Amino acid sequence: MRQPVVEDRYYVTWDELGRPTVRGDYEVPGLGIVVFDDADAHYATTGKSKGFFVRKSKALGGRFVVVSREQSA
Repeated sequence: MRQPVVEDRYYVTWDELGRPTVRGDYEVPGLGIVVFDDADAHYATTGKSKGFFVRKSKALGGRFVVVSREQSA
């Protein structure tokens, strides 16, 4: 079982999501389903971000949503 990296947020990489290029719901082993939107896909495919911080959403039935993106230095 994964542990949160900050409070209730978990870190997942684009590779763990399966390198999606479009929005959708993606399974991350050991975590669950992550809702990945168009903006997340844009950041990942343009090289602006390859890591995402996600948190469980009660409103989405326990799926995880991206709450912030790892920023390149």
